[in-house]
Amino acid sequence: MPIPPASDPLLHFLASSLFNHGKPARAERVVSRILLYIHALTHAPPLPILRHALITAIKKQRIRVGVHAVLTATKNKTGKTVEERLAREIIAVVNGDSKVIIDKELAHKQAMFNRGNALVK
Repeated sequence: MPIPPASDPLLHFLASSLFNHGKPARAERVVSRILLYIHALTHAPPLPILRHALITAIKKQRIRVGVHAVLTATKNKTGKTVEERLAREIIAVVNGDSKVIIDKELAHKQAMFNRGNALVK
């Protein structure tokens, strides 16, 4: 598996979203392990999968960062580590099985219904 460049803005964005009390080295290790888990689970290059999942999650969530939506969705998922849970949730977003996508579609349907009711009054 080719190692993605360290200067990739997507990886920097993900690591900065995962900062925990200003620990960038730990966040970078977590991102590296997430990429390894994605590669192990899919046998495909992890960077395009990660890019697609984050773009999908960001589009599905408002301006709120998609990473945080994925993090909250992984709280009740099975897996031994945060990295594995995040990798599984990223794969679920790509497959369309994620709770993040389902919740956003439900919120959109409710908003459109309410918008229609507001126009009738």
